[in-house]
Amino acid sequence: MKPLYPEAIKMLVVHCSDTPDDTPLRAPDIQQMHLGFGWDGIGYHYVIGRDGKCEAGRPEYWQGAHVKGVNDQSLGVCLIGRTHFTAAQLTCLETLLRQWQMRYPGAVILGHRDAADTPKTCPNFDVAAWWQDRMNTPANTHVTPVTGAVALSAQPMDGLPLETEVLFGETAEVLSQQNGFMQVRLVTDNYEGWVPSTGVTGVLGTGALETGTATPPPMRITAASVFVTRDADVKSPALLRLSMGALVSVVEHGPDWLEIILPQELHEERDEVLHGFVPANAVCSIDHYASDYVSIAETLLNAPYLWGGRTSAGLDCSALVQLALQAVGTASPRNSGAQLSWAKARGRVVEQTELQRGDLMFWPGHVAICQSTSHMLHANAFHHAVASERLIEALPRLKAATNQPVLAVRLKLS
Repeated sequence: MKPLYPEAIKMLVVHCSDTPDDTPLRAPDIQQMHLGFGWDGIGYHYVIGRDGKCEAGRPEYWQGAHVKGVNDQSLGVCLIGRTHFTAAQLTCLETLLRQWQMRYPGAVILGHRDAADTPKTCPNFDVAAWWQDRMNTPANTHVTPVTGAVALSAQPMDGLPLETEVLFGETAEVLSQQNGFMQVRLVTDNYEGWVPSTGVTGVLGTGALETGTATPPPMRITAASVFVTRDADVKSPALLRLSMGALVSVVEHGPDWLEIILPQELHEERDEVLHGFVPANAVCSIDHYASDYVSIAETLLNAPYLWGGRTSAGLDCSALVQLALQAVGTASPRNSGAQLSWAKARGRVVEQTELQRGDLMFWPGHVAICQSTSHMLHANAFHHAVASERLIEALPRLKAATNQPVLAVRLKLS
């Protein structure tokens, strides 16, 4: 292979694999294909899969084999597919091209069909026009899930333990992008981590929607779990399942149903704002809260335990506390250690003999809610669920498991 020097790079060329859009090829597949052509290996410098993951091909210091006649002055990236590329692919492509532009500021961005005299139509769209449109459109600095919740992990890769979840309607600030993931900071509690680019969409701003109306202020889901239906009818097909804490934008109020805005990603045509309906008694104004946070937590009784989970489909001990407090207008940190410091700063430590409903109970790595002088509520791995448990049984077991007695804090809620 011949060397490719940075000062020689004048073109940044976008290709497509020209394979069916439903065929999920990866860089190793292109490598085998090009070896079959008798080449020295994969001809592109990068390959972007249907899921938005960017895989390395040839190193940038080697000439590629992607545009006859200009390989000595260009870098090439290939989108897997033929005509319809995913949002995750195009987001990843934008990130790569921005990085390339910083390293090769004199290079132009164009498609294969425009980089040389060729009958090929690859990549089957006008790259230069697409790039100009991207440059003229402010990048999404905040995103929100397109489903009921999206997993947030510690690193930009699949298969990692769950750190927490971003709920539908919650806003996350985009910090960076890599390999089909976005590094974000959740506005709710400043939790930072990585979410898959395919799981989020740009946040609707405060300006005009396609309907010509302003984005309405959000309202909060207070039911443990609720379905969004296509029509205001219990027999209507379900479009989405939302959990406690999710935020929705209501465009029409009725006595029994509320009409809400849904992400365009849920709409097959994506050419209009999609609406759905939720029961009116499952939603409240973010300015109007419940009076007893323990009662809110009790609605999640028997929900499965899930480390890092934050929905009725599965949640952990600190998520139970955070969601319940949120429903009474009190924002708390996400994890139990931070919740202890936060609670002590806005309350007072009480003796075990003084426990009453609403006190928070802490052990290393664990938090529970006192229900009464005899019971406590907590999401835990012992029961693998949110359980109501007698203090006389729970306190000795937790002391033995953590080697620490309970530390109880009575909050002063505003």
